Amino acid sequence: MSQSNLLHFLAPNSRLPTDVTFQVIPSSSTTPVSVPAHKCFLATASSVFDKMFFESDKSRGQGMVIEVKNMEEDVFRMFLNHMYGKDLVVEELQDVPSTFGMFQLMEKYDIVELKEKILARMKSLTVDKGNFATIVNLVGQCEEHSEVKDVLQSMVFSYLQENLGMSLGKLTMFMTEHGGMDGQAMVSVLGMVVGKVSGGEGDSKEVEMQGPPASPQSRREIVMEFLEFSNFPGDKLEKMVDMFIKGTEDKPLLYIPPHRRQIESVDPSIESGNQE
Repeated sequence: MSQSNLLHFLAPNSRLPTDVTFQVIPSSSTTPVSVPAHKCFLATASSVFDKMFFESDKSRGQGMVIEVKNMEEDVFRMFLNHMYGKDLVVEELQDVPSTFGMFQLMEKYDIVELKEKILARMKSLTVDKGNFATIVNLVGQCEEHSEVKDVLQSMVFSYLQENLGMSLGKLTMFMTEHGGMDGQAMVSVLGMVVGKVSGGEGDSKEVEMQGPPASPQSRREIVMEFLEFSNFPGDKLEKMVDMFIKGTEDKPLLYIPPHRRQIESVDPSIESGNQE
């Protein structure tokens, strides 16, 4: 029997009983969707599933349940169908969240042959005002130094460059117009224009800066101004600023004009894009 013929075992009228159930929980809901499957077929397709199901005594019993968080049902079913032998057509992944979700599944279950194709699909998608906040929030879900994080950051960074240049004032206004981002996501965006962002092709892009890094006090003033202007909750402001400063201690912070580089306190009019 060819692998492609295994799909009919997922049909509701299949006479082969399932022995594992995935509880798929979309990011927009707390109610899981039950997706039943068969350990033996999954283990054949993935060494991770093989180890999970057959190298652990705890998983040998019937009725195993696996929770899959922040995953859309249609994306997971597409992944599952591939595990049962159906070819995955990456062009059917219509947006960045679904492509991101599929990459996460492929990476988690070590389906290496499709990862590059999925990353290429992601790079081909467009960042716009409608999906910008969603993409930034996805960056926060990535593992540090992951391939997909590099790609997403590069996409966001390119969009910011094309639309804003490197003006802090324009960036701040832009962030207030793009709803749907929590404080961590907003600081993530600011961080993208502070330091080094991978180009996603084995090279890297540096924000073009002039002069030495801003002093710690100047850095704090700029980030504080940015978050306050963005209506970030006051009771969490200091903690968020500290988090950002700690993560970017040795990186340049946007462009500070030469005549202002030795001044500790940054005049908002200088950093808001109103330079003469």
